[in-house]
Amino acid sequence: MSAFTEESLGVLHAALAGGGVRLRSEQHAIEGYAAGPVPPAPLPVWLGAQGPKMLGVAGRAADGWISPLNIYVPPAEVPAKQKLIDEAARTAGRDPAQIRRIYNVLGLIGAARGGPGLIGNATLWTDTLTEWALDLGFDTFVFWPVAEHATQLDLFAKEIVPAVRERVAQARGQR
Repeated sequence: MSAFTEESLGVLHAALAGGGVRLRSEQHAIEGYAAGPVPPAPLPVWLGAQGPKMLGVAGRAADGWISPLNIYVPPAEVPAKQKLIDEAARTAGRDPAQIRRIYNVLGLIGAARGGPGLIGNATLWTDTLTEWALDLGFDTFVFWPVAEHATQLDLFAKEIVPAVRERVAQARGQR
């Protein structure tokens, strides 16, 4: 499966760059595929993965790693997964810093009794996501609210995102 996925990422990159694709391998039989119009800017290809083989593929061939939900890959497990990606990238002659890191975050902003994922007020969310950006290396968070979806997304976009961006920029000396 990882060989198929890695080769598929190469095919997708070539097609998105507007080049023709011709490939005959154990994984694919593509005869003279002519890509459509070239996008005005390169389109990144991100890979969702959590197992060691696929994390290696992410490091060697993807533009970004999308981590499964924080309830499936808790923060304590992230450094080991990031290390696998970074080692694979270096082995392939790539700069690990060029690979985007995306974390799917399940939870609820506000008071709640229990529940899955990150649960707490806006300050807890801001503190936690800032820590995950700085300490775990994530540059993007995808929010999966467990209730009140529209209200939660509005709160996330208006309060949490700007606050996290500001704090991360301050910590990195960009402000």
